[in-house]
Amino acid sequence: TEEKELLQDAAVVGKVFWLGALTAISGRERARTEELLHHLERREFVHRQRHSSFGSESEYAFRHILVRDVAYGQIPRPARADKHRSAAEWIESLGRPEDNAETVAHHYLTALELMEVAGQPLDDVAGAARRALREAGNRALALAAARPAAAFFGSALELWPEGDPERAHLLLRL
Repeated sequence: TEEKELLQDAAVVGKVFWLGALTAISGRERARTEELLHHLERREFVHRQRHSSFGSESEYAFRHILVRDVAYGQIPRPARADKHRSAAEWIESLGRPEDNAETVAHHYLTALELMEVAGQPLDDVAGAARRALREAGNRALALAAARPAAAFFGSALELWPEGDPERAHLLLRL
């Protein structure tokens, strides 16, 4: 059961995932999470990457995308939304917001969409999602990626309150 839950947590992060993300999502102790990952590695569900894109965090990947897809599909929507929010918060905690803006926006937006479908209140995540989308738009614009920037800014505008003064700045960026 613990291994299955860990695979589901990893599936939320993506095809590639990190030990720190899994401990943040699951609330398990780091040592126990490492032990479970070792079992999953021996059973050839996942493998450890030689180099990590997040510095000192151990990076893993699914051996087959089908395992990830099945694990992800088995998570109930409300739980999936919570896991996406936890993943976004973990990535934000790493710092380097300009490098991770798109990933953070993806996780918050996915959490928001799942919460909406499940009929959960959106207030907590909506603010974080719109700020993440704005930052992702700024990042894309800085990289001269006009279409992705417009998509991020447009999504942020859909979530931004009408009377908020920041909305005008966002419209100008768009």
